[in-house]
Amino acid sequence: MKSYIKAIVIFNKDGEKRIVPLKQGVNIITGQSKTGKSALVEIIDYCLCSTRCTIPKGKITDFSYLYSLVMDINDTTYIIARYNWNVGGKMYFSKETDGLDVKKFGLEYFEHKVAMSCKDAQKEIECALGLFVTNMVIDNEQQGKKASLRNMVSYLFQHQNLMASKFALFYRFSDYYKRKDVIEQFPVFAGMISQEYYSDLIQLNSLKVQLKERYKRQKANEKSIGYIKENLSPLLSDYFSLLEQDFDDQMSVQQMIRVASDLPEFDDTQLFGESQITERYNELKVELEKLRDEESEILLKIDTIKKVSNTGYEYFVMLSDLKEQTDLIDIETDEYICPLCGHDCCEIAEQDSEFIEATEWLDNELVMTGKYTADFAEDVRKLKDSLNDVDAKIKDVWKQMKIIDENYISSKKLVSKREKINYAKAKIQLHIEMLSTGVFEMVDDEIEQLKEKISILEVKINGFDVEAKKARAEKLIEDNMRRLSKTLDFEDEYRPINLKFGLTDGSFDIYQHQNNKEKIHLYEMGSGANWVSCHIALFLSFLRFFAGQDNSPMPLVMFFDQPSQVYFPQGNENNDEIAQADLMAVNKMYKTIFDEINMIGNDTGILPQIIIVDHVDGKNLECKHEFDEYVRCNWRGGKALI
Repeated sequence: MKSYIKAIVIFNKDGEKRIVPLKQGVNIITGQSKTGKSALVEIIDYCLCSTRCTIPKGKITDFSYLYSLVMDINDTTYIIARYNWNVGGKMYFSKETDGLDVKKFGLEYFEHKVAMSCKDAQKEIECALGLFVTNMVIDNEQQGKKASLRNMVSYLFQHQNLMASKFALFYRFSDYYKRKDVIEQFPVFAGMISQEYYSDLIQLNSLKVQLKERYKRQKANEKSIGYIKENLSPLLSDYFSLLEQDFDDQMSVQQMIRVASDLPEFDDTQLFGESQITERYNELKVELEKLRDEESEILLKIDTIKKVSNTGYEYFVMLSDLKEQTDLIDIETDEYICPLCGHDCCEIAEQDSEFIEATEWLDNELVMTGKYTADFAEDVRKLKDSLNDVDAKIKDVWKQMKIIDENYISSKKLVSKREKINYAKAKIQLHIEMLSTGVFEMVDDEIEQLKEKISILEVKINGFDVEAKKARAEKLIEDNMRRLSKTLDFEDEYRPINLKFGLTDGSFDIYQHQNNKEKIHLYEMGSGANWVSCHIALFLSFLRFFAGQDNSPMPLVMFFDQPSQVYFPQGNENNDEIAQADLMAVNKMYKTIFDEINMIGNDTGILPQIIIVDHVDGKNLECKHEFDEYVRCNWRGGKALI
């Protein structure tokens, strides 16, 4: 996912605005204390659908009427905007196919846009990022917890009070449930699994529950009310139909058992026909036809969804190939002169205009196609559940019809009316005897079928190889942390640095594996330099990891707030009393960040974005020229966000 923030734009009610321009790669906003630097992370978080507003109250909130992010996602510009919390916090989300000139971007842009709820805006942003996992429960619930944009932000922000903390690594991990969700959803954010994985897992657990129930039935736990009614009611209906009498199949089970124990006798003196048993057979036949129609309709829906999904994907691939071809064409002028006669060639200019219009259509079609060719696995899974229910009903009705036909309509053994009635009576009596002894219809075939389905699903789920992928991710992150630690400021007593990260065990904790024996956790390390170096090494490694994943929806944005604070707590790196060693450490820290971001771009082909706000101005650093190159705003001498 190629994504970055192009600008942060804040409007007041009169349309006056403040712009913080940003680029891919490194962005530095430097300035004195109380200039609004740290508020930027809160503004970004607020625009990414936070359920509360943590923007510091005062000048910024007094000025602000509408906060907005101009964001690039896969070469498409999106506008994410949100009203001040006091105004209601409603949001806008829109796509700009022609790009956007931030300098000309004004409050009037939103006049004809429809404001939406924070929840709806979040869905739109998730869709643009390609985050389509909508049901992560692993039992048989139809709707559950979804992978969320709000859980992504824990990987994006390092606030000032977090940057050099020895007790916390991730944003908002103090909330136990949020921490749990962020950790559980890592495989989704890493692009390791899709909705299909969870849908298969739901189906697998549902089948295991069914299998467990069948085992219980097999072990004589079959005396439930539902089972008795299901089996005894058809037998009684057949018997009373042969007697040409009505039977109430809605009576209680206790009543059914009493009726079955004292059945009315067949009277030879009365005239009996077979119209009622035939009528019952025909009613079952109609019911069977309806069930088969329902089965066909579900199968058609499943087939249609699969075809639509395949067609949509093929169409998307075709458009993508076409996009690659058109990207090679670069129109450099809108005026063409004939080399022979010197006249304007209007036809070529018109063709260029048509080409540009077609390209814009293609870009829009790609976005829309990508949005509507999302994962349909959950829809298919639900339809298959419905199909299984219908199939079970079909088997039951067909079984009843077969019994009626073979024994009471087409039977060659049971010719007379008395023979048929006595046979029906014997079956009821046998069933009553089985109820009393605990002997029931065997379910061995059902058990074998369920075991086969479970085995197939387990093979498919194991094919996702999630644990192995997590292990590879953990190793990549750890290897990269150790590489970065060589140029970061760690105390000598912890060297050689051998940082570990608990990804596979779900702890998400960082520790130093001292001499490959003792674990020294972050909270056990002394010195703020060690703490901030651990944070930087870990989150730059996360950024590298996500940038290298083809299917990751994670925005490639990282925010570091005041990383130099452990060295310059007073906010003045020009103080003569500051040790030269601190300047060298800050220089190494910034040089490590600069080199790593650019190296990620070279290695993955996608340049991630890092936004650093700090009071350091870079003048006393050895890398000052490179530092100056990345400065987007310098809020000194009276300059500030507001």
